[in-house]
Amino acid sequence: MKKKNLFTSLIICSSILLFSCQTNDTSKSTVTQTTELSSVDKEIAKKEISARIEEIIKGAKELNVEAAIKPYSIDTDFKIVNPDATVTDITTMKNAQTESFKTLASLNFTTIKQDFIFLEKDLVMCTWTGRNEFQLKNGEKMKIDPYVGSMLFRKKDNEWKIIYAHETTASPVTIK
Repeated sequence: MKKKNLFTSLIICSSILLFSCQTNDTSKSTVTQTTELSSVDKEIAKKEISARIEEIIKGAKELNVEAAIKPYSIDTDFKIVNPDATVTDITTMKNAQTESFKTLASLNFTTIKQDFIFLEKDLVMCTWTGRNEFQLKNGEKMKIDPYVGSMLFRKKDNEWKIIYAHETTASPVTIK
């Protein structure tokens, strides 16, 4: 008798869990539908996000760390996964870029393409594909092709900011 009661209780608990999960999934899909952007709003967001990426490229070309990191969020939960597999915060990223820029005579990123995934009305993933050419102060010229960065943008206070990034690159090669 105890086994039968235990089995019945197990079936009831499993059913409750199963149906409660189903209900949550339905409510999530409703939320997704109500936060979807129109095609016009998506185009506006793409232009605004592309402009933020151009700020990074321009700042890097000028070897100006402050300008290059302006589109990144300064929130404490910001993270970037670097090509060397390290994960850092905004302060560590800024310090590393400052040191790196000191070794360079020039730096230029070229955009090849950008892909956008709209997750919510204020949350967009952009995958940037391009190349990087730079010259060290010792005169050595190098390039990294391809250079890919995935950036998660959140719109807060009417401004798109990168809240998470992941970069991956080919190995640098010397240009002759």
